Amino acid sequence: MTSWASRYRSGDHVAVWNDLRAFGSSGVPESLRGDAEEVARETMRRVAANMDVLVDRLSSARYAFACPDAVRQAPTEDDFEAIAKAEAIIGPLPVALRACLEIVGAVDLCGDGGSMLPHVRYHAPAREPRELDPDPLVLHSGRMLWDMLNSTVGDTSTGCACTDPEEDELCEFHANGFFFSIAPDRAAKANFSGGDHYIHLPSANPDPPLRGTPVSGSISLVEYLRRSHAWGGFPGYATRPAHIPPPALLERLRNQLQKF
Repeated sequence: MTSWASRYRSGDHVAVWNDLRAFGSSGVPESLRGDAEEVARETMRRVAANMDVLVDRLSSARYAFACPDAVRQAPTEDDFEAIAKAEAIIGPLPVALRACLEIVGAVDLCGDGGSMLPHVRYHAPAREPRELDPDPLVLHSGRMLWDMLNSTVGDTSTGCACTDPEEDELCEFHANGFFFSIAPDRAAKANFSGGDHYIHLPSANPDPPLRGTPVSGSISLVEYLRRSHAWGGFPGYATRPAHIPPPALLERLRNQLQKF
């Protein structure tokens, strides 16, 4: 059988990820995990390259990033160590999430688009009516994963309440899992009080569902990244009202990105 990685590199991007997602919560069989991991790595190498292009083009267009120092942060050794520590507690991360954390790193496209992207307004007045939220792409780092997990579990060096023989109930983490906020939601990205885009862990799903997005129904991490890139890093434009035309800048941006 032709490997998933070979099919993926030949351009069969959507079908390969559909095959991987079909395993669902059961996860990819161990004998095929290496192949699935290579698909995930190749996918995220393309996502990372696309992010570099988007940041460069937005900077050239004088897009006003809300947090200029946090726009694009490649993974560091600190991130790799954080991911390893998190997996020691959670177990293996979904292959798509792990590759995203280890290859793409942190991204923050929040900002003010001016006349080019008039609905992207991080510093808009608090009570100004909003016809849509463009949902600029944000991705948190491996270090953020560990920090969030550590604050949920507590002091991992001493264990949790589950280790106490007098406790009758599981601790919150072992009872309900961990909700990793991989990004703020579209309201928070517009500088309003909001929530999160999150992934429930542990999960064996190769491409886990991403909750808290403006998409109706379920969307996976890879599918959300595809939608984000299809709209030049601003996937909220996919659900814009009919009377709002897509900005010309987005068309120019997405035509310069690799398919994945």
